[in-house]
Amino acid sequence: MGKKKKAEVKSTADKTAEAANPQGKPAKTEGTGTAQTSEGAYRAAAVVFFTRNDDASVARVLVAVEERKVKASFLGLEDKGKVAERLVVFPMGRKEKKDKNDPVETAKREYIEETLDFGSLARYLDFADFDGGGDVAATRLAPGSKVPMTWTGADNMALYFAPAGLTVLFCEVPAQEADDSGHEPPAKKQRKEEMAAELQSRPKPSPSYHVGKVGHLQSVWLDVKSLQTVAQSKEKAPKLSLQGQDCRFFPTSASVLRLPEARRWLGMTHET
Repeated sequence: MGKKKKAEVKSTADKTAEAANPQGKPAKTEGTGTAQTSEGAYRAAAVVFFTRNDDASVARVLVAVEERKVKASFLGLEDKGKVAERLVVFPMGRKEKKDKNDPVETAKREYIEETLDFGSLARYLDFADFDGGGDVAATRLAPGSKVPMTWTGADNMALYFAPAGLTVLFCEVPAQEADDSGHEPPAKKQRKEEMAAELQSRPKPSPSYHVGKVGHLQSVWLDVKSLQTVAQSKEKAPKLSLQGQDCRFFPTSASVLRLPEARRWLGMTHET
């Protein structure tokens, strides 16, 4: 397993600018600011861990559930004021100075803080390749294999969602990582509690620094069909049922799934 590469992401604006300026001449920065690269412009980062089927299609996707009170209008509801909802999100957060303007570092740090490194998946970000150069057929797990000998971390994708200044890293993990054991071993639970205490006790970089929540997200693996339904929905915050409870998909996360590249990743066509 090699060292990770810094995520290379391109927004739709970046691609448009390249097409209009194939010679690489300095672009004007007036108007929409399309000359600004998505990597440097990102304000926050998210990570979406997923597994593949034997035919290389996406199988399961890791999401998280959070109890949150938000404005009803933000969810597209007609209610007035704020409402308490169970929201399905992708672990995400704002970049900090210590991330050195690297969305991979931001996504990894936020995932560890918010989920206490559920499934110990953060380690896959250390060597995942997000430049889009991987060969899915050549680098993924062999059909039916449970030993990630041929898994190289190359079958990933990085997208930039400009309205939120958000870089989203889609990171493949071996299929067995999505196996649900149904319970958490006592030793693992204790390690997570110790991690939460350690994160909370870290020194603040400045007196005004606000320490965010830690370990507040409940991670859940979903079949890809559930996310296809979200991408197809016209609702701002689509409804879905998780573990017998009604939830709503967080609007920003739902919007990411509706991007053309994300729809293709989900195995959907533009018309679907």
